[in-house]
Amino acid sequence: MQRAPWLEPRLRCRLTLEVGAARHERLDRPVEVDLDLAQSLSEPEATRAWREGSWRVVEVGARGELLDDDVPFQLDAAAPGRGVLIFLLRGVTLPDAVRRFQVYFDPDGSLSARPRLPALVQVADGVEDEGQECFEVRTPDATYLYQKQGAGFSSLLDRDGNDWIGYHPQGGSAGHYRGIPNLGECGHPGYTNSWSRLESCGPLRARIHSETLDGRWAFAWDIFPHYARLTLLRAGGRYWFLYEGTPGGQFDEQSDYCVRSTGQRTAASEVWDEDIPAPEWVYFGSGKTRRVLYLIHHEDDDLPDQYWPMEGNMTVFGFGRRYGSLERFMEQVPAHFTVGFAEDGALPVARRVIESALRELDVRVGPVEDQGRSGG
Repeated sequence: MQRAPWLEPRLRCRLTLEVGAARHERLDRPVEVDLDLAQSLSEPEATRAWREGSWRVVEVGARGELLDDDVPFQLDAAAPGRGVLIFLLRGVTLPDAVRRFQVYFDPDGSLSARPRLPALVQVADGVEDEGQECFEVRTPDATYLYQKQGAGFSSLLDRDGNDWIGYHPQGGSAGHYRGIPNLGECGHPGYTNSWSRLESCGPLRARIHSETLDGRWAFAWDIFPHYARLTLLRAGGRYWFLYEGTPGGQFDEQSDYCVRSTGQRTAASEVWDEDIPAPEWVYFGSGKTRRVLYLIHHEDDDLPDQYWPMEGNMTVFGFGRRYGSLERFMEQVPAHFTVGFAEDGALPVARRVIESALRELDVRVGPVEDQGRSGG
């Protein structure tokens, strides 16, 4: 079989990736690929490649012809010679599509610098929000304010500056009850029982790691250009995942609404309590905007989920919670949850956005080819 053309002669090595949409349409979907270069290179070379080597990601056609010579990407090192490559499936990828990428790299840094790509995820440290130091993460869709000690989002601003959480350090349902993810014992703005550190920063993903001071709970937020994903790594007891906040910036029981993955739409004034069938997702909308906020629980379960309006001030939605009860029901670890905006609350449009974020991709990684050793 004839080898595909070598499109970057200045770089010694490459590998080929095939990314299948896996029967679901994808919209500007990030791809995360674990790579272990030490399987093909010597450990010194593999380590240099991650730390100071030159990299380039291009998209190619079925015969290896160049389609896009500037694919946005990010490298996050995990161990010597190993880490995560993150790149973007730009635009719309049809459900039956398979897209091909070539990843070129050189342990010796043959190019003077990695390409300067637009930062779609930007982080500012030391920003104060509602009485606590935060990480401020800006993306094309949203601005996230994450309290370091509380280990939760105190503000979530849409493109127009509307805060869909509206946490304040006092006021009950009008203030300090609000937040995401509000796991129960931790992960709640205003709490002071956790610490948080920034593990990686853009241009496509920011990762924030948080743990409770007693070490019983640990979780990480990965914030991408169009959504944020929580991975619960360690749980010191049962938990729930809550959205307590203000759709569109101000809660209105009459004009706000909720839609479950079944397609059932209910007014924000209506209480419900049921196990959302797979796939477990829900979104909240407001009469003031077409935009909606969606929340996904990636692992299906048969545990209760619920929603109720609290005192005309905020939503109380929970995966793993029962109406009228303070009992927490979830205990699976690891567990994954995603939060993001869809710009249109019409069910077919919002479903496309949510399913794109929810469903796993089919990613196949080819072997490392070494142009220097093969004489190509």
